[in-house]
Amino acid sequence: MDIMTNNAGKTKQIRTKKTLTSMTWVLIVGGLIATLAVWLFAKPIVLTTNTIPTGFSVQGVAINQASGYVDYSNLASNGVDYVYLRATTGTSFVDDSYQSSYNRARSAQLKVGSIQVYDASVDALTQAQYFIDNVGNRVGQLPIAFYVTDNQIDTQASIDRLAKLIQILNTHYNKSTVIYTTPSVKSKLSSIISEAKYWLIDTDTTNKSHVNQFIQYSEDHTIGSGLKAIKMPTSVFNGTEKEFEGIK
Repeated sequence: MDIMTNNAGKTKQIRTKKTLTSMTWVLIVGGLIATLAVWLFAKPIVLTTNTIPTGFSVQGVAINQASGYVDYSNLASNGVDYVYLRATTGTSFVDDSYQSSYNRARSAQLKVGSIQVYDASVDALTQAQYFIDNVGNRVGQLPIAFYVTDNQIDTQASIDRLAKLIQILNTHYNKSTVIYTTPSVKSKLSSIISEAKYWLIDTDTTNKSHVNQFIQYSEDHTIGSGLKAIKMPTSVFNGTEKEFEGIK
Protein backbone atom coordinates (compact mmCIF):
# COMPACT_ATOMS: atom_id res chain seq x y z
CA MET A 1 0.00 0.00 0.00
CA ASP A 2 2.85 2.36 0.88
CA ILE A 3 4.65 1.43 -2.37
CA MET A 4 1.53 2.20 -4.47
CA THR A 5 1.08 5.53 -2.70
CA ASN A 6 4.73 6.41 -3.22
CA ASN A 7 4.55 5.53 -6.95
CA ALA A 8 1.40 7.61 -7.38
CA GLY A 9 3.15 10.54 -5.72
CA LYS A 10 6.15 10.25 -8.01
CA THR A 11 3.90 10.03 -11.07
CA LYS A 12 2.08 13.17 -9.95
CA GLN A 13 5.41 14.99 -9.46
CA ILE A 14 6.60 14.00 -12.94
CA ARG A 15 3.33 15.20 -14.49
CA THR A 16 3.59 18.46 -12.56
CA LYS A 17 7.17 19.03 -13.75
CA LYS A 18 6.18 18.32 -17.35
CA THR A 19 3.26 20.73 -17.07
CA LEU A 20 5.48 23.44 -15.60
CA THR A 21 8.11 22.85 -18.28
CA SER A 22 5.48 23.10 -21.04
CA MET A 23 4.05 26.28 -19.53
CA THR A 24 7.55 27.77 -19.26
CA TRP A 25 8.23 27.12 -22.93
CA VAL A 26 4.86 28.54 -23.91
CA LEU A 27 5.65 31.71 -21.95
CA ILE A 28 9.14 31.98 -23.46
CA VAL A 29 7.93 31.46 -27.02
CA GLY A 30 5.01 33.81 -26.47
CA GLY A 31 7.33 36.46 -25.08
CA LEU A 32 9.67 36.17 -28.07
CA ILE A 33 6.78 36.44 -30.50
CA ALA A 34 5.41 39.48 -28.67
CA THR A 35 8.86 41.15 -28.62
CA LEU A 36 9.35 40.49 -32.33
CA ALA A 37 5.89 41.85 -33.11
CA VAL A 38 6.58 45.06 -31.18
CA TRP A 39 9.95 45.51 -32.90
CA LEU A 40 8.49 44.94 -36.35
CA PHE A 41 5.68 47.37 -35.60
CA ALA A 42 8.21 50.00 -34.57
CA LYS A 43 10.38 49.34 -37.65
CA PRO A 44 8.34 47.86 -40.50
CA ILE A 45 10.12 45.60 -42.94
CA VAL A 46 10.14 47.23 -46.36
CA LEU A 47 10.07 44.54 -48.99
CA THR A 48 10.50 46.78 -52.02
CA THR A 49 12.34 49.98 -52.81
CA ASN A 50 11.24 52.89 -54.96
CA THR A 51 13.11 53.38 -58.23
CA ILE A 52 14.97 56.39 -59.56
CA PRO A 53 12.80 58.67 -61.73
CA THR A 54 12.81 57.96 -65.47
CA GLY A 55 15.45 59.84 -67.41
CA PHE A 56 17.99 60.11 -64.59
CA SER A 57 20.90 57.85 -63.70
CA VAL A 58 22.57 59.55 -60.72
CA GLN A 59 20.92 60.06 -57.36
CA GLY A 60 21.87 61.15 -53.86
CA VAL A 61 20.53 62.04 -50.44
CA ALA A 62 20.59 64.98 -48.04
CA ILE A 63 21.68 64.25 -44.47
CA ASN A 64 21.66 66.30 -41.28
CA GLN A 65 22.29 65.65 -37.60
CA ALA A 66 18.67 64.59 -37.10
CA SER A 67 19.21 61.70 -39.53
CA GLY A 68 21.00 59.77 -36.79
CA TYR A 69 23.55 57.10 -37.62
CA VAL A 70 23.70 56.47 -41.37
CA ASP A 71 25.13 53.34 -42.97
CA TYR A 72 26.86 54.89 -45.99
CA SER A 73 27.98 51.56 -47.39
CA ASN A 74 24.34 50.48 -47.42
CA LEU A 75 23.43 53.65 -49.33
CA ALA A 76 26.22 53.05 -51.84
CA SER A 77 25.11 49.47 -52.43
CA ASN A 78 21.55 50.62 -53.10
CA GLY A 79 22.04 53.07 -55.93
CA VAL A 80 23.12 56.20 -54.06
CA ASP A 81 25.99 58.04 -55.75
CA TYR A 82 26.39 61.10 -53.56
CA VAL A 83 25.46 62.60 -50.20
CA TYR A 84 25.04 66.19 -49.13
CA LEU A 85 25.84 66.84 -45.47
CA ARG A 86 24.32 69.80 -43.65
CA ALA A 87 27.31 71.53 -42.08
CA THR A 88 26.33 74.88 -40.57
CA THR A 89 23.40 77.22 -40.05
CA GLY A 90 24.32 80.91 -40.10
CA THR A 91 26.65 81.27 -37.13
CA SER A 92 24.39 79.52 -34.64
CA PHE A 93 24.74 75.81 -35.41
CA VAL A 94 27.33 73.33 -36.62
CA ASP A 95 26.65 69.66 -37.15
CA ASP A 96 28.97 67.88 -34.70
CA SER A 97 28.87 64.73 -36.80
CA TYR A 98 29.90 66.45 -40.04
CA GLN A 99 33.54 65.36 -40.00
CA SER A 100 32.83 61.73 -39.05
CA SER A 101 30.01 61.54 -41.60
CA TYR A 102 32.36 62.94 -44.22
CA ASN A 103 34.95 60.26 -43.45
CA ARG A 104 32.47 57.39 -43.58
CA ALA A 105 30.80 58.64 -46.76
CA ARG A 106 34.14 58.91 -48.55
CA SER A 107 35.12 55.44 -47.29
CA ALA A 108 31.95 54.17 -48.98
CA GLN A 109 33.17 55.76 -52.26
CA LEU A 110 30.39 58.35 -52.28
CA LYS A 111 30.84 61.89 -53.52
CA VAL A 112 30.20 64.43 -50.79
CA GLY A 113 28.79 67.95 -50.78
CA SER A 114 28.34 70.39 -47.89
CA ILE A 115 25.27 72.48 -47.06
CA GLN A 116 25.26 75.94 -45.49
CA VAL A 117 21.82 76.97 -44.20
CA TYR A 118 21.52 80.66 -44.99
CA ASP A 119 20.63 83.05 -42.16
CA ALA A 120 19.69 86.53 -43.39
CA SER A 121 20.27 88.03 -39.94
CA VAL A 122 24.02 87.44 -40.11
CA ASP A 123 26.32 89.42 -42.39
CA ALA A 124 27.87 87.50 -45.26
CA LEU A 125 31.53 87.69 -44.18
CA THR A 126 30.84 86.48 -40.62
CA GLN A 127 28.64 83.68 -41.91
CA ALA A 128 31.24 82.61 -44.47
CA GLN A 129 34.00 82.57 -41.85
CA TYR A 130 31.90 80.40 -39.55
CA PHE A 131 31.47 77.89 -42.37
CA ILE A 132 35.19 77.93 -43.18
CA ASP A 133 36.20 77.52 -39.53
CA ASN A 134 34.00 74.47 -39.04
CA VAL A 135 34.26 72.74 -42.41
CA GLY A 136 37.86 73.57 -43.23
CA ASN A 137 39.11 72.15 -46.51
CA ARG A 138 36.79 69.14 -46.32
CA VAL A 139 34.11 70.86 -48.31
CA GLY A 140 33.55 67.90 -50.59
CA GLN A 141 33.69 67.10 -54.28
CA LEU A 142 30.34 68.68 -55.18
CA PRO A 143 29.18 72.31 -55.41
CA ILE A 144 28.67 74.03 -52.06
CA ALA A 145 24.92 74.14 -51.40
CA PHE A 146 23.11 77.06 -49.75
CA TYR A 147 19.77 76.09 -48.26
CA VAL A 148 17.45 79.08 -48.57
CA THR A 149 13.87 79.43 -47.35
CA ASP A 150 11.34 82.03 -48.43
CA ASN A 151 11.43 83.95 -45.15
CA GLN A 152 15.19 84.51 -45.49
CA ILE A 153 14.91 86.57 -48.69
CA ASP A 154 12.00 88.88 -47.90
CA THR A 155 14.05 92.06 -48.45
CA GLN A 156 16.50 93.26 -51.07
CA ALA A 157 19.18 93.50 -48.38
CA SER A 158 18.77 89.82 -47.47
CA ILE A 159 19.07 88.81 -51.12
CA ASP A 160 22.19 90.94 -51.55
CA ARG A 161 23.66 89.37 -48.41
CA LEU A 162 23.04 85.89 -49.85
CA ALA A 163 24.69 86.84 -53.13
CA LYS A 164 27.76 88.11 -51.26
CA LEU A 165 27.95 84.95 -49.11
CA ILE A 166 27.89 82.79 -52.23
CA GLN A 167 30.60 84.90 -53.85
CA ILE A 168 32.88 84.74 -50.80
CA LEU A 169 32.76 80.95 -50.46
CA ASN A 170 32.97 80.46 -54.23
CA THR A 171 36.18 82.50 -54.29
CA HIS A 172 37.66 80.99 -51.11
CA TYR A 173 37.22 77.39 -52.22
CA ASN A 174 37.34 77.95 -55.98
CA LYS A 175 34.26 75.78 -56.23
CA SER A 176 30.90 76.10 -57.91
CA THR A 177 27.79 76.66 -55.80
CA VAL A 178 24.12 75.69 -55.90
CA ILE A 179 21.08 77.19 -54.19
CA TYR A 180 19.01 74.50 -52.47
CA THR A 181 15.44 75.77 -52.43
CA THR A 182 11.87 75.68 -53.73
CA PRO A 183 10.58 76.89 -57.12
CA SER A 184 8.97 79.95 -55.48
CA VAL A 185 12.29 81.09 -53.99
CA LYS A 186 14.04 80.39 -57.27
CA SER A 187 11.62 82.69 -59.09
CA LYS A 188 12.52 85.52 -56.69
CA LEU A 189 16.26 84.99 -57.01
CA SER A 190 16.75 84.12 -60.67
CA SER A 191 16.62 87.70 -61.94
CA ILE A 192 18.95 89.00 -59.21
CA ILE A 193 21.52 86.21 -58.81
CA SER A 194 21.45 85.60 -62.52
CA GLU A 195 24.19 82.99 -62.94
CA ALA A 196 23.15 80.76 -60.04
CA LYS A 197 22.37 77.10 -60.39
CA TYR A 198 19.72 75.41 -58.29
CA TRP A 199 19.03 72.28 -56.31
CA LEU A 200 15.29 72.41 -56.70
CA ILE A 201 12.93 70.89 -54.14
CA ASP A 202 10.20 69.72 -56.48
CA THR A 203 8.37 66.44 -57.02
CA ASP A 204 8.05 67.36 -60.71
CA THR A 205 11.21 66.17 -62.43
CA THR A 206 10.16 67.17 -65.94
CA ASN A 207 11.78 70.61 -65.78
CA LYS A 208 15.26 69.71 -66.97
CA SER A 209 16.49 73.26 -67.42
CA HIS A 210 20.29 73.36 -67.17
CA VAL A 211 20.06 75.72 -64.18
CA ASN A 212 18.33 72.96 -62.18
CA GLN A 213 21.52 71.06 -61.46
CA PHE A 214 19.85 68.82 -58.87
CA ILE A 215 16.20 68.04 -58.19
CA GLN A 216 14.98 66.75 -54.83
CA TYR A 217 12.00 64.69 -55.96
CA SER A 218 11.10 63.10 -52.63
CA GLU A 219 11.30 64.00 -48.95
CA ASP A 220 11.07 60.36 -47.85
CA HIS A 221 12.25 58.15 -50.68
CA THR A 222 12.95 54.54 -49.67
CA ILE A 223 16.57 53.52 -50.07
CA GLY A 224 17.29 49.79 -49.96
CA SER A 225 14.98 47.03 -48.83
CA GLY A 226 14.31 44.73 -45.91
CA LEU A 227 15.48 45.63 -42.43
CA LYS A 228 18.11 48.07 -43.77
CA ALA A 229 15.61 50.15 -45.71
CA ILE A 230 15.69 53.83 -44.82
CA LYS A 231 13.62 56.83 -45.90
CA MET A 232 15.59 59.96 -46.79
CA PRO A 233 15.27 63.20 -48.79
CA THR A 234 16.45 62.00 -52.20
CA SER A 235 17.55 63.92 -55.27
CA VAL A 236 18.74 63.29 -58.80
CA PHE A 237 21.56 64.92 -60.70
CA ASN A 238 20.22 66.60 -63.81
CA GLY A 239 22.82 65.35 -66.24
CA THR A 240 24.73 62.32 -67.46
CA GLU A 241 27.03 60.11 -65.41
CA LYS A 242 29.99 61.55 -67.30
CA GLU A 243 28.89 65.10 -66.43
CA PHE A 244 28.50 64.08 -62.81
CA GLU A 245 32.01 62.71 -62.70
CA GLY A 246 33.32 66.06 -63.91
CA ILE A 247 31.33 68.20 -61.48
CA LYS A 248 33.10 70.14 -58.74
